[in-house]
Amino acid sequence: MNLRVKLECPTNFLEPHEVESILLSREMCLNSEDPDAVVVNPGTDKYLCWDYFGGYKNLSVVGTPSTGTNHINVSALTSRGISVVCLLDDKKSLNDIHASAEFTWVHIMNLTRKFTNAIASVDDWRSETNELLLRSNELHGKTIGIIGMGRIGIKLASYAKAFGMNVCFYDPYKKSWEFPAIKKVQELSDMSVCDILSINCTLTKETNSLIRPGVWDDLKPGTVVVNTSRGDVVDEDYIVSLVNNNGIYYGTDVLQNEQNLRLLKKSSLYELSKRSDRVVITPHVAGATKESQTKALVTTLDLVKSAV
Repeated sequence: MNLRVKLECPTNFLEPHEVESILLSREMCLNSEDPDAVVVNPGTDKYLCWDYFGGYKNLSVVGTPSTGTNHINVSALTSRGISVVCLLDDKKSLNDIHASAEFTWVHIMNLTRKFTNAIASVDDWRSETNELLLRSNELHGKTIGIIGMGRIGIKLASYAKAFGMNVCFYDPYKKSWEFPAIKKVQELSDMSVCDILSINCTLTKETNSLIRPGVWDDLKPGTVVVNTSRGDVVDEDYIVSLVNNNGIYYGTDVLQNEQNLRLLKKSSLYELSKRSDRVVITPHVAGATKESQTKALVTTLDLVKSAV
């Protein structure tokens, strides 16, 4: 008997026959009324508690085509014998997904070269004011510090090397001999000398509010900080103070309270982005490519099948 699956995650980037082929090859069929498995939308603006799933009598597994599960009440499900799977459960397949690393590099390039500012200044063309305001910096020769030397961090290091940059990383779970060509930094505060900082660690109890007052108080003016991990990894008020007092640039694809847009839009960081070009926020779309979402869907379905 085919495994009954409800797909709540986006599939509109695929043709219906492509979705059908993916399911049939895994002995699965669509069923929204009585599914054995639900693949949720990782971009939901709701926090998915037990009440969300309680009406499915035969549900045995919930999957999310994302590395994070902070949009799901995992403990409420597992305590009822329902498995929860995410992309981190298949790191081999995850390594073949490049979208988030590429998008992180877009943020780095944008803030370093003031690209969005330049787009907004076309009407003034090559005025003296434009040249003054849009004068930026090269990446070549600069130092990037990577926080979290996992899948994305490793890809960013290779991009940085291709641009002629110096690279260091902070990750207490990685050994220096694993990356002989890259300097490991022992203390997070020691990365404040970097020109660019990229936050790419997984959200855990240890990394919640990892970037908080006292960590990077000495960041120099013009430092670029990019966060494409999770919003809760940083203290948003602290980031605001670094922008206002230290003159840093901050780019992020993630914010706190993504499952509560009313609270998200009240954050000091969100409000600052509306009046300062030193803060650039994108709406958690780093992973939104056809290639990456197809790979994520296929991987999640395979994990779902293994968990049943």
